[in-house]
Amino acid sequence: MALAREGIDLEDIKRDAKIEALLQHVISQDVEIAQLKDKQFEFHNEIESRDDTISKLEDDIQLLKKEKRWNVLWRNSLEEDIAKTQVFLAIVFLINIIFTYFMNR
Repeated sequence: MALAREGIDLEDIKRDAKIEALLQHVISQDVEIAQLKDKQFEFHNEIESRDDTISKLEDDIQLLKKEKRWNVLWRNSLEEDIAKTQVFLAIVFLINIIFTYFMNR
């Protein structure tokens, strides 16, 4: 009754309290949304970093495969050269033995 005599409306106070509570809820929701956006940005950066790492690793794998192919080709070439050299040395050795045999006679 004292409130009614002073012209204070309880409905206005309730409405103001509801508006203030709603405003606090909206502000807390905005803060949560901002935090989620920050996390999303961090995740995005982390994903980009992982994608870059994966891309670099794939490039390294391709380079290693190419290097392996070149090493195999180079090794095959060396083996062919060694085989030719062995045949050449065997022929020279045989010629040397035959030449020595005829020189001693």
